[in-house]
Amino acid sequence: MTSGKLATFSAPADKVQKRERGATTIYSSLREDILTLRLAPGSAVDEVGVAKQFGLSRTPVREALFMLAGEGLVRFLPNRSSIVSPLTMENMNDYFDTLLILTRSIMIAAASRYQPGDSDRLRELLAAFRVAINQDDVLEIVFRQLDLQKAFAEVSRNDFLGKFFPNCLDYGRRTMLLHYFPHATDGDLGYLADTSEQIIDAVEKEDADACNRLVGEQITSVVKVVQRSIEPRYADGVDLSTNAYPRFRTR
Repeated sequence: MTSGKLATFSAPADKVQKRERGATTIYSSLREDILTLRLAPGSAVDEVGVAKQFGLSRTPVREALFMLAGEGLVRFLPNRSSIVSPLTMENMNDYFDTLLILTRSIMIAAASRYQPGDSDRLRELLAAFRVAINQDDVLEIVFRQLDLQKAFAEVSRNDFLGKFFPNCLDYGRRTMLLHYFPHATDGDLGYLADTSEQIIDAVEKEDADACNRLVGEQITSVVKVVQRSIEPRYADGVDLSTNAYPRFRTR
């Protein structure tokens, strides 16, 4: 005679761990593809193709997509398919406000917690950023700038800022790739590098006021390029006073 308890079954632990590792691997790969625009905003996610690519079932793929959806990078449709979240400008003001606040906080914390030798690493990464600018490779420029920004976060020695600041940078990476770097002039990029050098100097001198001011100037320069990228380019030159299309005449 059986007891009143219901029997429960669970997947073997090794299979669960494999699935979790698979989901994490897929998540990391798709996330990078989305952030670098290898997967375009609004494009469909081929779950079957992704599963074949990684040699896994669709279950870890679906789990990875849920993780990406939690970051706003993937959107599920009513028919259960999924797409890369479209890039919109509706919350860009909020984004740049947050970026300005976090960047200022990072630099001021870095200045207040600066230790001898910190600037050596920052200057090394700045040099790599300048090299990338001269090579005119957009993705290389993006990655070298990210390295420098994340190094500032490490110098801040604040675990919370060190977590949220890179997330904020990643959130805006698609915007930067679409609306900043393709439209930034050599002068814009040079200014970005020069102000970064000035910020390193300010951190080294533990000058929080200078950090605050320089970050504001730097991000303002970025916003101006983004704004420039969406301004009408040829509409003013279109003559709308004439219409060459034939008209249907009615009696």
